[in-house]
Amino acid sequence: MKKLVAVILAILLVAMVAGCSGTVEPSTSADTSQPAESSGAEQPAEDAEKVWKIGVSTQSWEHEFLKNMVNALQAIDESMPNVELVIVDSEDSVEKQLNDVDTLIAQGVDGIILNAVNMEGSSQAVVAAKEAGLPVVELVALTENEDYDTFVGTDVKASGILAGEIAAEMMGEKGKLFEIQGQMGHSAQINRGAGIAEVLAEYPDIELVESQSGEFTKDKAMSVTEAWLAKYPAGEIDVIIAHNDGMALGAMNACISANRPEIKIIGIDGDAEALQAVIDGTLAATVVDDVETESQLAVDEMVSILEGSAPEGQILAEYIPITTAEDAEVWLEKRQ
Repeated sequence: MKKLVAVILAILLVAMVAGCSGTVEPSTSADTSQPAESSGAEQPAEDAEKVWKIGVSTQSWEHEFLKNMVNALQAIDESMPNVELVIVDSEDSVEKQLNDVDTLIAQGVDGIILNAVNMEGSSQAVVAAKEAGLPVVELVALTENEDYDTFVGTDVKASGILAGEIAAEMMGEKGKLFEIQGQMGHSAQINRGAGIAEVLAEYPDIELVESQSGEFTKDKAMSVTEAWLAKYPAGEIDVIIAHNDGMALGAMNACISANRPEIKIIGIDGDAEALQAVIDGTLAATVVDDVETESQLAVDEMVSILEGSAPEGQILAEYIPITTAEDAEVWLEKRQ
């Protein structure tokens, strides 16, 4: 009886060992492969660079200068893996700009880059962003609200001063000057006009005969100039300064159509078409605003703020006067 029990126990023991060895082998295989898959999936998440979602509200995509800015921003978006730029067009409307900024905030952007439509009206966009706890970098055009973190652009008044000085030199410090202003209430219209006025105060023999708004558009400036040409005969208009190149080109076209080549026209921005006109001799001068560099500086500044650095407050680029075909050719290569 004892021998029978011993045999039965021996058989059971062998069966148990065989059963255990059958379940261990698959589980051992699974254990050695699973951790490798898990480790491979988690590692990139730990090493991934933070991508900052930045809302960019622009005044317009229609004006040539602003097209240069938007093109630069789109190129920056493609070249910087740590940023996602959400660029929207305000279409020259303060109301749309305010609505666009509210939408960007609702979409969860990390910061706002604002290219203001109007100094006063667009100020509310800064208020909305700040109430949402977001940093604001103003690009090229300022608002009256000084709660922004950093302004990136130029001393806009300096462009008016440069244009005024170029005009004074071309006129021999005496003559009749006409001014085509930008969109009324825009920071460029206000400050460029102030710069021109500052120069004219130094030259009492230069008369500012008329100033009218061309609303930053070529067609409107052409209409304004056509009315002047009908009103003032040859010898009564020496120089026309326009607050941007688009309007300068409109004035240029009006003078060409009226066969008034004696009138010298000066623009501001350094758009490709204006630079070509300087080369061709149909535009007397322009003043380059390096908006491509300013756009990069604005994005870099926003990223720096988001990563914890103190805001710079103000980052200014220099204007470049273009009065010769040689200088225009250099910048035309950059703008094409």
